[in-house]
Amino acid sequence: MNLHDKLAIEHEWTTPIGSIDIYLPEVLRQTLIVILTKQGIVFTEHTYNKVNKTSEALKNFDNNIYNLFDYTDQKELLEANEIDALKEFEKIASKLIRTYIAKAWGLDEDSVIKARCFGNVQRPFGRRTAPHFHHAWDGVFVHYLTVGEEFNYPLFEKEGTNEKLVAITGKAERGRAKLDAQDPQAINSDYSGDLILLDPRPAIKMPYNNKAKTIKPEVGTTLLHPGYLWHETQTHTKPGIRVAIVINFNIENRNWDILPTYLI
Repeated sequence: MNLHDKLAIEHEWTTPIGSIDIYLPEVLRQTLIVILTKQGIVFTEHTYNKVNKTSEALKNFDNNIYNLFDYTDQKELLEANEIDALKEFEKIASKLIRTYIAKAWGLDEDSVIKARCFGNVQRPFGRRTAPHFHHAWDGVFVHYLTVGEEFNYPLFEKEGTNEKLVAITGKAERGRAKLDAQDPQAINSDYSGDLILLDPRPAIKMPYNNKAKTIKPEVGTTLLHPGYLWHETQTHTKPGIRVAIVINFNIENRNWDILPTYLI
C-alpha cells in the first residue's frame, strides 16, 4: 500500500482531516524530543498571557519564535547530528503534506510549499493549548513524539549535557533519576492531552456533540488539517512531558505571492 492509500481523509463539517500513524526510528524520535526541549520558549504555558505583558516582553517573545527548518538559525543551538535528524524528518513530513494536499484538496504534489516547524511541549498540569486556529496558514501538520510516561524535564540532570536518551523495556533511561510521577499532581486521567477539533462553521444551533471531535493522540499519531480549523487540547495530566512537533505550511500561488505589491 502506498502513502496515498495509507493517509486517511475524513470530512468533518466539510473539512478534510488527514490522519496516519507514523513510527519514526527510535533514535530519530528521541533526538527530536531533545531538540524541542532545547528551544528558548518550549512550553505551552510560556506562550499565553500576552495581554498583561509589556511591549518589551512582547518584543522578546516575538524574537524567540523560531523555525526548526531554518537551518542557518539552528546551527548555533543544535549539534550536527540534530540538524541531520531535522532534515530527515523534514523529508518525511514533506511527503505527507504533499500527499495530503493532493488527496484532500486536489492540488499538485509538486507545488511550491513554504513551512515553519516548531514544537509544543507540555508538563503535567501546565497550561493546556487554548482554542485557536493558525491564522494566515493554509494547513497544519502535527506529529506526536511522546504523550507522557516517558521523559521528565529537564531531560538531563546536568545542564548542557547532550547524552542521548536510550530506550529500555519500552520506556526510557533518562539523565534524571525520576519521572514527573513523583509530582503528586500527575495522574493518568482518561482525558489527558486529548486533542479537540472544533467545527469552524458559525452554525450555533447544531448540538455540541456534532460541533467537536475528540482525538486521543498516541506516539506516532499524525494529523493534517486546514489552518482555519479551530482546535484545543485537554490538560496534560500524565507524568512526564507531552511533546508534539508541528508544521504550518502555505502553498505558493501567483494570486497571493506574486501579484500583490506594497501600498505607497
